[in-house]
Amino acid sequence: MLRNLPNLGRNLTSLRFNSAMQQFFDDEANFGKSELRPKNRPGRSWTEEELRLKSNSDLHKLWYVCLKERNMLLTMKKAHIAAARNLPNPERLDRVEETMGNIENVVHERNDAVYKLETGESAKPRERNITSFAGFTYKKQVREHLAPASITGKKEYEIPYLEDDAYMMQKLWNEKEFMKRRDKLDDEMRREKQTETMKRYQRGAPRVFNK
Repeated sequence: MLRNLPNLGRNLTSLRFNSAMQQFFDDEANFGKSELRPKNRPGRSWTEEELRLKSNSDLHKLWYVCLKERNMLLTMKKAHIAAARNLPNPERLDRVEETMGNIENVVHERNDAVYKLETGESAKPRERNITSFAGFTYKKQVREHLAPASITGKKEYEIPYLEDDAYMMQKLWNEKEFMKRRDKLDDEMRREKQTETMKRYQRGAPRVFNK
């Protein structure tokens, strides 16, 4: 009787391992199908209005449910690609990611409200304007640095000194944008001046010349 205990322990360990790994795979009934059955097809994603009615604990649980589902779908997607097959109902991955994004938005709204009540400031990370080496200005999230710029020698200026190449790049870019706006205005004026007779002959021209 005692001699069978080690084998029983190994069987239980392998059983737990298989049941845990099975969570990374889809249901076996869905293997080899191009589309799921109507009763197994996924529903829509959770909206922000529905998630606002949930508690923080429910949102935490739903987040991990979506996380496990996303990991499973990514595993199955890679397996189907390796087998040169299509994943059945690939929109499941998009809906799960949309739900996770909505959960993040709702949690951020709550954190932002609490932070404004306590400190009067928003919980959103601060941003600053950064100009790239080519002269383009964009917003970048502020982050902490281990050492000041006087030690590291790296500093991002909001309006740095532009070199000749960057100056020429901005000049050509502004010229390109100006030409795009000019062409857009020309197209709008051309459509306004175009009459119904001109449109009718314009539609009939390809048929006439293709005979």
